[in-house]
Amino acid sequence: MTFRSLALKNVKENWRSYSAFFLSSVFSVAIFYIYIAFIQHPDVTSGYIVAASKVNTGMEFCLYIIALFSFIFILYSSTSFLKTRKKEFGLFSLFGMTKRQLRKLVFIENMVIGVLATGVGIAVGILCSKLFFLALGSLLHLKENISFAVPLSAVLITVGIFVGIFFVITLYATLRLGKGQIIDLLHAHKKPKGELKYSIWQVVVGFLCIVGGYGLAATMTIETFIVVALPILILVVAGTYFLYSQLSIVFLQLLKKNRSLYYNKSNMLIIGQLGYKIKDNARILFTITILSAVVMTAMGTIYIMQLMGKEQASYSSSYSIAWSEQKNDNNPVTTEAYVTDVLEKSKHRIEKNVTIEGLLLRNYSLSFTNNRANYGSDEESGRVLDAILIPLSTYNQYASKENQISDLAENELAAVDLYLTYIKEHKAKLVGQINGETIEYEITNMTEETIFNSKAIQYGGTIVVPDELYTKWNQQSEDTDRIVFHGFEISNWEKALPVVEQIQANTNGTNERLDMNKIIYYAEYSQSMSLTIFIGLFISLLFFIAAGSLIYFKLFTERDEDIAMFKSLSRIGVTYKEMRKVVITQIGIIFFLPCVVGISHALFAMLALDGVLESSNWLYSFVVFGIYIAMQGIYFLFASRSYLTSIRKGSITVTN
Repeated sequence: MTFRSLALKNVKENWRSYSAFFLSSVFSVAIFYIYIAFIQHPDVTSGYIVAASKVNTGMEFCLYIIALFSFIFILYSSTSFLKTRKKEFGLFSLFGMTKRQLRKLVFIENMVIGVLATGVGIAVGILCSKLFFLALGSLLHLKENISFAVPLSAVLITVGIFVGIFFVITLYATLRLGKGQIIDLLHAHKKPKGELKYSIWQVVVGFLCIVGGYGLAATMTIETFIVVALPILILVVAGTYFLYSQLSIVFLQLLKKNRSLYYNKSNMLIIGQLGYKIKDNARILFTITILSAVVMTAMGTIYIMQLMGKEQASYSSSYSIAWSEQKNDNNPVTTEAYVTDVLEKSKHRIEKNVTIEGLLLRNYSLSFTNNRANYGSDEESGRVLDAILIPLSTYNQYASKENQISDLAENELAAVDLYLTYIKEHKAKLVGQINGETIEYEITNMTEETIFNSKAIQYGGTIVVPDELYTKWNQQSEDTDRIVFHGFEISNWEKALPVVEQIQANTNGTNERLDMNKIIYYAEYSQSMSLTIFIGLFISLLFFIAAGSLIYFKLFTERDEDIAMFKSLSRIGVTYKEMRKVVITQIGIIFFLPCVVGISHALFAMLALDGVLESSNWLYSFVVFGIYIAMQGIYFLFASRSYLTSIRKGSITVTN
């Protein structure tokens, strides 16, 4: 038998152990190829797809992440798998195989897996790239679908990167072989495990780190972000490590003291073995927990930001479609009749249509009693701003109930502005001109809720005046000083971009006072966030699959020990059903413990984000958590079934 045939036989016989590692590598290669296939697509490189610039940078960044993560994942998997084969290598050495021959054998095995994974990954990537291009084209709102292509440069780069990664890691792994004595290799799995011990000070430090990190995260605000962000990260990371290496042992020993629980059926086996499994796998569980928390926090943040985009789009735009004009303007921007006709022909129902009239206050400024700098017109800088005056009754008619202004005295005015919130704390004096006459009034009230679209009005602010005063000024004014605002609120405005394009194409003259930014901004923002989610989703899936594969792989490194233990237990009457319960419970805890701890970390990260944004959207992150738990559950079912099958085949003496 040649080395090549022996290596291929070893790969075939160990395929169940290799499968998760192989599939994860295939997925990494496939995602890498799909991303670089788009970047190297002829229509992208030629500049034909202009919108590609929106995603190219993100994809290039993801390529570096995939390559780096794949290197770490393959390195860990390869070195761990070699450790489980120490007995096998000891036998080979006992039968006369030299260190050089042993290294050659392992090199061939690993490179076979690497080349196969790269080839299959590229094939899967090519098959899935068409669907990826279709979805990406839809998100970019391309008029034509992205054509199917297999760029040779993308294939060569993918082959070069991943074959290079496998080669470097295989070379590193083989150089570490043969350093142990034959007797040590043969008895590698028979070394007794000592008593589980913990350090009381490490337990206390770990507990305080997690509590302190969570406490700082829950109370973090925009003012304290810079100061506490790094300490939170350090505390939570340190606390997580101590959680697995120390706190878990304390918790399990407390369970052992609960006799009614510990001696109930198979719980003694579950709890007794679980401590060693968590202790032995502390580093990998710690790594997966932090990785899961980062991925869930990132995806949860992106998801919440997308939901907040709708609120942000409406912040300065009360209506989806709005414009203003002088009263009786002979050349209006557009007309209500035309806009109504366009909307009626579309799928968007008119929910609200308003026409609000106001008066122009020219050359206005605000000066504050606390000696703040003036706001508005300024002679020294040459800045001239106008404002619009509206009666109190009109403002209260369209404002929400909680923001309505109760009353204004004869000589009192109120300011409506999104940004001048300090007027609430400090009185201001308004100066301006109406009908050529200079007026001075005290601003005694302030509200942030505008009933106009800021772009449509194109003025420096809105001033609310008593009805009697407005009537007096209105009677003295000409039509050139009267401003008419038109606003339309429509159903499904988030998808009304075609309506915007149609109205913009049929406007008269300038569009300066035509405001459809609510729709335009949200469309651009939503597209950007959707692309981010779409691109990030594959990276998240890669991290998830790799994390699950590491646990799955780690289980198989302990398979021989579990088989030996179950064989011994079967001799004293333990049935397969009882062993099945022990295995499934232990695997379930190993699988879901990092998931639960990671969700806990991500949840407090979301609370911290709410504190910074001064919002309350953290509950939306449960959507991301739910998806993660569901996917972890699917992986758990696959892993437990595969592991049980392997255990049962190895423990043929187990009674049913």
